[in-house]
Amino acid sequence: MDPNQYDLHMKTRFQRIKGRMMDRKARQYTNSEWKGWKYQIENDRQHRLVNAVLFLLLSAAIFLGSTPLIFLFFAILAYMWGNFLYLTFVAKRLEIRIIEERLKLFTEDEVMLRLRITHNSFLPIFFGKLRVGTDKNILFQHGEELIHINQLHFHFQQIGRSQWEVKLPFTAVKRGVAQLQLFDMEIDSFFGWGKVYLQTRDKMKFEVIVYPRSEQVLGLERVLPKKQGEHPNRNSLFDEKSRVLGTREYVNGDPFGQIHWKATARMDSLQSKVYERTSQISWLFILDISTSNLEEKLRGVAFLVQYATKHNITFSILVNIKKFGNPSYIELNAGEGKQQLHAALMLLARIRVENVMIPATMFAQVVHQHALTFPYVIACTEQAAFEKWKLPGSTEGFVLEAIDKGVKMVRITSKGRRKIVG
Repeated sequence: MDPNQYDLHMKTRFQRIKGRMMDRKARQYTNSEWKGWKYQIENDRQHRLVNAVLFLLLSAAIFLGSTPLIFLFFAILAYMWGNFLYLTFVAKRLEIRIIEERLKLFTEDEVMLRLRITHNSFLPIFFGKLRVGTDKNILFQHGEELIHINQLHFHFQQIGRSQWEVKLPFTAVKRGVAQLQLFDMEIDSFFGWGKVYLQTRDKMKFEVIVYPRSEQVLGLERVLPKKQGEHPNRNSLFDEKSRVLGTREYVNGDPFGQIHWKATARMDSLQSKVYERTSQISWLFILDISTSNLEEKLRGVAFLVQYATKHNITFSILVNIKKFGNPSYIELNAGEGKQQLHAALMLLARIRVENVMIPATMFAQVVHQHALTFPYVIACTEQAAFEKWKLPGSTEGFVLEAIDKGVKMVRITSKGRRKIVG
């Protein structure tokens, strides 16, 4: 990093820390607002040199009474004033906005960061350089990977009183949420001496939500519906009394309440109601952020929530991440449909292993309480941790394990024995 850029970056960083200490929260601003730049002109070294030259010229011109020296003095003075005025006003009315503040995509998808640069000054920009840095979840085309951020810098020129759109293609490389961590500009003087360093006053609002790429889960076909529920299933042993599909001939042993009296009067023979067979097939996902191969397992969960949405299966998600409020853990309430799928993918994208976890004993109680209303529990955790949860006897448990060709489900029996599904 250029030493001057580093000084500006550190200076503004200390100002933000000081602002937070004084309870002035640094906030993001939207595209409808523009708070301007933090402005720093760097030409001190050249100024000192030229001031020395001007002093010598002026002294020599007065001592010698030389007209050419006086003309040279005023020419250099005008040149320096022109340079100073250019650096002072070239970026005073320069505005940059992000066209799309939020982008949602899956890993390996390619999209663009679109910027609109509006230059309201009459002074043209001949030697401009824009630098953008984001979290490491995305990688710009022709960008560079640093230790903590991925960044891209490019040179540009823009005439006065103009507007143009910049498109910066990038690829989503890792699940998570990427935000702008660095956004600054450098404009070199047209006269060749000095430059202007610019940095936005507040953090620009931009967010890229990268969903995990789905990975097929082996053994899913063995998760069979059970219990009375609302999911239609021809092989179920349970009848939904509110859903009458038709009638059939009465046979000995049919309950008296099952007789369809209107159909009996119409057919002149006893007719019994035929109910739709239903079963319960709701899923409870439990995510332990301390488990091994978390990213691979989350890809399996992404596949399962999409499968559940396609087959109208209700599901809920618990995560052992501590948060403020009630409940003190992260939970996605039970639901189904596209809105539930969107909320689940958003939750999977925002999970960070750096988050604080709730105590294991407390989470075990939470799991047991929620598992009472679900016939299936699918967990991203280790088998030893799963066995400590002591699920209800009516609940069947599975653990996701990463393998070479994807993710597989392992059924955990009540006695803790492993049984491979599929």
